[in-house]
Amino acid sequence: MSNNHHPPLFSVIIPTHNRASLLSRAIRSVLAQTFTDFELLIVDDASTDDTGAVVDSFTDERIIYIRRQINGSAAASRNTGIGRASGQYVSFLDDDDEYLPQFLSEMHQA
Repeated sequence: MSNNHHPPLFSVIIPTHNRASLLSRAIRSVLAQTFTDFELLIVDDASTDDTGAVVDSFTDERIIYIRRQINGSAAASRNTGIGRASGQYVSFLDDDDEYLPQFLSEMHQA
């Protein structure tokens, strides 16, 4: 019996804290990538807004939601994401930014 599950090539990590109003755009930009071999780790740094509900509104199985119980920093959230990442390469995206659709494809070619 063969195992068709393999780790993704890219782990995209979005650290976030109380930016529910901006997060959807960042998530959509990752999900719209032309290169699709990735996991998306959203690391919520103990947000007190609707961040969890925003993430829950997406149903893509490549999304992994990690909620930190104690607010640390963007660096602490990035480190949490790295610790959970299973991809060969790690790529970061800020919660108020977005990738162009070819970003991961171009990184893969490089």
